[in-house]
Amino acid sequence: METLLLTALIPCAVLLDALLGEPPEAVHPVCALGRWARLMERCWRSLLGGTFWAGMLAALAAIAPFLLAAWGCTAWAAQSAIPFLPFATAAFTVYLCLAPRSLARHACYVLSSLQHGGLDAARIAVARIVGRDTANLDAHGVLRASIESVSENLTDGVLATIVWAAAGALMAGFEGAAAAAVLHRCFNTLDALWGKRNDRYRRFGTFAARADDVLNWLPARFSLPVISFSCLFISGCSVRKALVTGWQYRHAHASPNSPWSEAAFAGALGLKLGGPVSYKGVPVPYPCMGDGSPDAEPQHLEQAIRLMLASCATAAVMAALTIFVIS
Repeated sequence: METLLLTALIPCAVLLDALLGEPPEAVHPVCALGRWARLMERCWRSLLGGTFWAGMLAALAAIAPFLLAAWGCTAWAAQSAIPFLPFATAAFTVYLCLAPRSLARHACYVLSSLQHGGLDAARIAVARIVGRDTANLDAHGVLRASIESVSENLTDGVLATIVWAAAGALMAGFEGAAAAAVLHRCFNTLDALWGKRNDRYRRFGTFAARADDVLNWLPARFSLPVISFSCLFISGCSVRKALVTGWQYRHAHASPNSPWSEAAFAGALGLKLGGPVSYKGVPVPYPCMGDGSPDAEPQHLEQAIRLMLASCATAAVMAALTIFVIS
């Protein structure tokens, strides 16, 4: 019975996300982590300044209570006499670490803003999901930025949670699945907060950023076959081009992980993604990925959203099959 429940764990978490979406910010654990992390940053900066060691200790202190809570709640559920409580606790924890519905909702909002509110509204909407300057983007640039956000966040907002939850389930059952999913989500959140290449975080944020890179290494490479296979279910997407372009441009970025999914999307959609952008007025010469047109259209963003959701479902099924076979 436990094997069957472990097999159903990740598909159930994905289903919960589809049904419920993300909790309100006021009660979302990720938002709570952000508040706690800012407190830990102030504490450790006051003791050790903006050093690497201060950042490492702040990261560990920020993560520890959330990791212990995930493991402890699931372990307590396992000791209770309530049937299926460990399964429900672990599935709910993994669900809190997933974000496919939120990712799709934000991308749909950009599309709706462009179609009904005009270019200025779309620029404001896309600024909520990307860090680059958006004030001078044309319609193609807004759509391309949204597609790049969807493709990149597929790895760290969806696939990485699925991969680590599956690995944790295989290593330590329900407790392992919950703890591993939370561990990744915590480091991913800290990377978003501290992984900035500026004077304030260049040293302090190094540990969180490198840990996030390590935890996303396998999921990023897993994304290429997942995205390519998922193209079978999305009209207008090319399996062959996703594979070829994803492999060809897998190193076309300073990040060791983001090009894998972004390049696969470029091939699947027949677009050229990436390229030069600016952050707070400072140009950054990112390379291009893909040999298609840079002129993204609304239907490309619609396809990207569907491809992201299909990739989530594919990964969940693959994880379930892996758990069933190995355990």
